[in-house]
Amino acid sequence: MLTIGDVAHRTGTSRRMLRHWEAEGLLSPAAIDPASGYRRYTEAQIGRVHAIAALRSLGFGLEAIRDLLDPTLTTPRLFESLQARERELADRIASDQVALGEVQRRLRSIEEGVQMTAETFQRHPLPAIRLAQLASQARDETEIGHAVGDLTARLRSHLEESGHPWTGELVRIYDAPPGGGPITVSVGIETPDAVAPPGLDVADIAGESEAASSTSDGALTDGADAWRALDSALEPEGLATTSRYRVLVTPHSVTLQARVTSACD
Repeated sequence: MLTIGDVAHRTGTSRRMLRHWEAEGLLSPAAIDPASGYRRYTEAQIGRVHAIAALRSLGFGLEAIRDLLDPTLTTPRLFESLQARERELADRIASDQVALGEVQRRLRSIEEGVQMTAETFQRHPLPAIRLAQLASQARDETEIGHAVGDLTARLRSHLEESGHPWTGELVRIYDAPPGGGPITVSVGIETPDAVAPPGLDVADIAGESEAASSTSDGALTDGADAWRALDSALEPEGLATTSRYRVLVTPHSVTLQARVTSACD
């Protein structure tokens, strides 16, 4: 007869796992020495160990394996068990495909941001501008996208109601406190007037003597990745974007602009 070590060696299954399967009622030793407690197995049980391991590799749980290895298993029950496992695997594949798509989207976004910045990166001052705008607050970066969408829809509605043509050209401002805290998100259009259309506020945005920018043709896949790429371009100079961020949007391009300061500040 075979010892538990023999079975483990010949099947590639650990002794701990063999004992676990025994505790679960899947693999009972052919004999147990009453004095030493040593387990003994027959040659035929090697086949059962392989069968259990094969079913585990297919993802079946121990309870399902116990049912599948039951000598009284009928063909309908086997068919039902295999169908259930098929559905589980199909659902997992669908879920993994969704996750894969998201990972691929982020990779494309990072590549897009790096390429955009490499081709269009500039260091230059930013002019002061006056905006007719709407503003709200986001608790962190994850809320900025939703805030921008809501503000843009409301801005367009106010402009159209007051007879201003909607061109699709926007300025977004993100004011992020240096020490952390809520981010003020503003969406507006440049205006020379001191009085804004009804429902909007006038805001004067100060210029920046030290700033950087990069431009993308078309919409960004992920704005956060584009900002990371801009910071990466500044790293060799020991600089980083900070505090107030501008996004200039036209129907054909998106330009990121931000004040820069020493990365050590």
